[in-house]
Amino acid sequence: MSLGGRTVSTVCRRKREAVKTAPGKGGWERRAKATVLMRKVRTGMKFARLGIPRTFFSPWQRIGGILPCMSLIASAVKRRRMSINQPPRHSGNYSWRPFWTLTFWLARSSVGYSQSGGVDTTFKPGFDGDVFASWVQPDGKLLVSGFFTKVGSTSRNGIARLNSNASLDSTFDPGTGAFDTNLNQHATVAAVALQSDGKVIAGGYFNRFNGVARNGIVRLNSNGSLDAAFNPVLDDIVVTLALAADGKLLLGGVFTTVNGVPRPYLARLNTDGSPDTTFDTGAGPDQSVSAVALQGDGKIVVAGSFTTFNGVNRSRIARLEPDGSLDLSFDPGAGPDSYIVSLSLQTDGKIVVGSNFTQFAGVPRIYVARLNSDGSLDGSFQPNITLIFGGVLAVQTEVDGKVLVGGEFTSVNGVSTKNLTRLNADGFRDSSFLASNPSAGRNQNPRVRGVAIQADGNVLVGGGFTQFNGVNVNYLARLIGDQGGTVEFDSANYSVNETNGSANIAVRRTGSLTGSVSVNYATSDGTATAPADYESQNGAVVFGPGETNKVFTVSVKSDPLIEGNETVNLTLGNPIGGVILGNQQTATLTIIDNTNSVANGPPVLAAIGDKNINEQTLLTFTASATDPNSDTLTYSLDPGAPAGASINPTSGVFTWTPAEADGPGSYPITVRVMDNGSPPMSDTKAFTVTVNEVNSPPEIPSIGDQSAL
Repeated sequence: MSLGGRTVSTVCRRKREAVKTAPGKGGWERRAKATVLMRKVRTGMKFARLGIPRTFFSPWQRIGGILPCMSLIASAVKRRRMSINQPPRHSGNYSWRPFWTLTFWLARSSVGYSQSGGVDTTFKPGFDGDVFASWVQPDGKLLVSGFFTKVGSTSRNGIARLNSNASLDSTFDPGTGAFDTNLNQHATVAAVALQSDGKVIAGGYFNRFNGVARNGIVRLNSNGSLDAAFNPVLDDIVVTLALAADGKLLLGGVFTTVNGVPRPYLARLNTDGSPDTTFDTGAGPDQSVSAVALQGDGKIVVAGSFTTFNGVNRSRIARLEPDGSLDLSFDPGAGPDSYIVSLSLQTDGKIVVGSNFTQFAGVPRIYVARLNSDGSLDGSFQPNITLIFGGVLAVQTEVDGKVLVGGEFTSVNGVSTKNLTRLNADGFRDSSFLASNPSAGRNQNPRVRGVAIQADGNVLVGGGFTQFNGVNVNYLARLIGDQGGTVEFDSANYSVNETNGSANIAVRRTGSLTGSVSVNYATSDGTATAPADYESQNGAVVFGPGETNKVFTVSVKSDPLIEGNETVNLTLGNPIGGVILGNQQTATLTIIDNTNSVANGPPVLAAIGDKNINEQTLLTFTASATDPNSDTLTYSLDPGAPAGASINPTSGVFTWTPAEADGPGSYPITVRVMDNGSPPMSDTKAFTVTVNEVNSPPEIPSIGDQSAL
């Protein structure tokens, strides 16, 4: 059986929920009567041959025919040898095969497809045309824009608002919506933005909105009606919007004037729609702007088709000061060899851009590149995207450094994935994110135009497709995200001297850092007893978006008794917000008895973060640890460390220079520290080193001067 494109031999159900499949086809084979190996399933199943439905109980199943939707195909499996005669009313002998040898493509599972990139089959809004952009409101509702005329059976021209379950929000009604009188047809809304007061700004290719003249830009009240107080007059279309915290609006596109004032391709508006005169770009860009983003420091990143900005060479991307002047500290050099369509800012200040370029600053970069905060090309990010036509139309960074990429392409790093993928921080395809295969009807293009991330980590994808991975979704799909990452204790052992009064217990979050998540923690008696030795604790740790480390406190009590070291059990549970628990769900707190100098407490090794290094480059850092008894500590590497890696047993200095053959690759390493107490005790920390491959140019040995007679 094929599940999400991967061949599996069994499919199991959870609890009493069925697994639903799309119809699959098989058939009888005329062969000699045979004794074969079959598989047993729990219930019968309807099949059809030549239009004759049959239900096979016993409970052995014939292989072939039609497997209808809603069939239960999973259960406990065992093997048995048996003879099967031909089916009634069909002469001849037939061969039987184990059920799992047929391929049935999974279309839906009522238990939920939890792998990242799987389609949320409960989300089906039903647009009738391309979706360009979506905006997730704080209340979970979705603003959606594009080139469509209906949502379901309800008229919505270019813009609509959905409830969180994908149903149309009827309280938001834009009337006749976006219209182009030059073409005498409904028009595209290319971008949307939500103000803090609930009003909605829309930009696009229209010159009328709900029957009222509005050139490329409009503001709607929270119910979708036109806000008459906002009426900037532009001479051409708007492609991109960015809303500042103070309510001012940045817009880019093909326009050159706002209210008759020269504003070539880029402008900032006050909250009433008038041009902001404190924002002066001078001559500005010499061609159109297709993407705008605001940094946290107020600086503005713009990208598009331009090659100069205010007379200074800036190939397709520039950064501006908050007043509109060019930021000279940001210089992309020669930049890309084609225009930029989309950009997204990372939390570390780096910038990801996408389009159909093949080089950036003279270095090969196929359709996606990442820039350092100074505009230079980031050499550690090296995606390899293949396409027949098109390019990258949308990029969206995640807080963990991964990048969602949408557009028109066929494969990434040699793996077939169509029009949508997720890249790791090094630019290589994230294999944990399912390969995509959007499709559309005849003469339609299933391109991905826009990507947005919800607060829960799920991914909204808009474009020209009508199916996504075999599921009918009609131009807007919701995919399963990383579901909040992983939370666990950062160590298996903690210790505290009973005279200290309390112990800090560290909990860490790794993987996806999108959205807020929480886990409960609890203490229970080991050899220590509450409340005599410690205060029992029950509570929750909450991680906000992007947060990786939290601490909770366990109070301990000192007494004059000689009772030796005692332990408290620590447990994590009840993960909320899509997060899962990691391997270190339990830990032990050792309370050091201050009246017993002989007792030995375990050392505590400080956390070691994951590392990223180029091949043939030295990686070095110093591991550090503390010991409650001030014992002498010895550092070592557990078995499995890569060849050449070492750690100084006394100083804790780690060194490794990956060989050329080590890149690209990921290498898990565990550092151990052990004390010289009695009995000796230890602590470990694991980390991963990602080695990047570096392509060095060939070298020609020097050739001395030559002479010939």
